[in-house]
Amino acid sequence: MTLRLLLNRIFGLKTMYSLRYFRQRRRFPDLKHPKDYSEIVIGMILSDDFLKYADYTDKIKVRDYVASKGLESILLEHYAYFDSIEEIRPDLLPDKFVLKTNRGASAKDVCICTDKEKFDWDTAKKKLEKGMKRVYEYERHYNCIKPRIICEELIETPDGSFPIDYKFTCVKGRIADIFVCSGRESGKVNHCSVDLDWNQLPYIRDRYNPHHIPPKPKHLDEMIRIAGILSEDFEFVRVDLYEYKDKVYFSELTFSPFGGIMYGYNETGIQEIGKLFR
Repeated sequence: MTLRLLLNRIFGLKTMYSLRYFRQRRRFPDLKHPKDYSEIVIGMILSDDFLKYADYTDKIKVRDYVASKGLESILLEHYAYFDSIEEIRPDLLPDKFVLKTNRGASAKDVCICTDKEKFDWDTAKKKLEKGMKRVYEYERHYNCIKPRIICEELIETPDGSFPIDYKFTCVKGRIADIFVCSGRESGKVNHCSVDLDWNQLPYIRDRYNPHHIPPKPKHLDEMIRIAGILSEDFEFVRVDLYEYKDKVYFSELTFSPFGGIMYGYNETGIQEIGKLFR
């Protein structure tokens, strides 16, 4: 049992979330009458009703939902699924691919292969094994997902860098902001927040902001359309997309961004997005 899981069991999840919020904001959250973006999402996570989102965060099962919306064409190819590390057959996999767990909430569960002959299988298997066994102390809905391993199509960029993530924060049918993540390959991820016209919003803490925001994606209008379709059944969800091969591709649906703590957002960001819930 991890220390965090032990503390959660001793003090309770609500208390531990309040302490995590205090660490970021230097005040305790009002979870009885939540107003800001972080308080509202934490309140959702603490509800037992939140567990219903497990199937939508399962990176395998969510594909059925995307397809049901007529958007099957935006799904990356899945080459194979495995229920255990022992099932992985390297000889049956393509030369380039991504291995990841279907319930991973971070890059910790992702293994990128650009050349199967040079791929470090031992390290990848150890990484995936940890992901398969991980118990989520805070985002409990991930524990409701049967862990599996996915072999997925690799998104290749011209310079070999990681693809830019375009994350559409959708509240009651409106896009609150587009949270853009870049520079993952450097080990220091840059975050910025923009509106639908690609104007930078003052929502992100200075230490995460890039010197220059990434260029507007070619297919931004199509991304906005897709985010609207995939969010229409939910009061709140973040729709994560990529731009690849001159088209839009689906990444995932996220109902607990940053575990509810919103560490990248400043006070203006959490207050302004919080207003949309009201």
